[in-house]
Amino acid sequence: MKRLWTYLRFNKTEQNGFFVILVIIILFSIVYSLVRRNDKKDPIAHQVRVFEQSFHDSTGLVDYPNKKFSGADVDSEEKVVAVQPGAESKKEGTKLFYFDPNNLPTDDWQKLGLSAKQIAVIKNYERKGGRFKEKSDVKKMYSINEKLYSKLEPYISIKKEIATASRTDKTTLLYDKFETSKAEQIDINICDTNALMSLKGIGAILAKRILKYKEVLGGFCRIEQLKEVYGVTSETYDLIKDNVMVSNLEGIKKININQIDANSLGKHPYLSPKDAKLIVNYRDQHGNYTNIEDLTKIGTLSDLAIAKIAPYLIFENDSR
Repeated sequence: MKRLWTYLRFNKTEQNGFFVILVIIILFSIVYSLVRRNDKKDPIAHQVRVFEQSFHDSTGLVDYPNKKFSGADVDSEEKVVAVQPGAESKKEGTKLFYFDPNNLPTDDWQKLGLSAKQIAVIKNYERKGGRFKEKSDVKKMYSINEKLYSKLEPYISIKKEIATASRTDKTTLLYDKFETSKAEQIDINICDTNALMSLKGIGAILAKRILKYKEVLGGFCRIEQLKEVYGVTSETYDLIKDNVMVSNLEGIKKININQIDANSLGKHPYLSPKDAKLIVNYRDQHGNYTNIEDLTKIGTLSDLAIAKIAPYLIFENDSR
């Protein structure tokens, strides 16, 4: 016995080492038991499952393995059985009936078998101004899948809206067309201020400006020249262009380019004083002009300026 006790006897250092090892073993056992207990709860897997369940509840879908999200079926708790109008389905409180999906009360959607999540999607669509104009528009809602739509489709009855606004617009257009055709065309070369004021958008001041510009110009050659009058905007011109005309071209005042002086020529709206002086100087140096092409020889007049002034010029031996 004493010999056995000799083998079991430890010195001070060995006793300290033994206690340290014992403490490590106990701590390891405690940590290991806690880890195993937490693994059994599997919190990550549980959270994933909760997320998946909430996702499918929001869309009204049933989880099908190895299938992409396609809205194949509605929530199994909200399935609808197709029956004749007014007949009860297998699920108590659910029946199909003829309905207009526009502004349909929530209670009626529930009677048709839709879940709260599905109804919320539809109501959100309506709050944003959405309207169901055709049956197929209901199918476009992502909360309404193919299977549910096929059951609801025979009962969808959308009321046709009366297009009062369109009818009013059409009436207005017909009235305007009648008034336009009724108005007589005005010759802007021989009319007075009263005649011009009968046109839309032309007041007393603008009518006087038009007549004043006609005098300075020597008469209108085409109605587009009205846009050169100060105050005649593009909108005003569009209003009156169908009711005006230029038919009296004989009354246009002509300028004899070979007799007029530079000061008088420079008063025409289409020529500046500098242009008029160049024209007269060239005539004095090279002789009289014989036709409109001679003005191109000056070199300083643009083709546009020559084209605009041409109807108002006459030359010696000109038949006009």
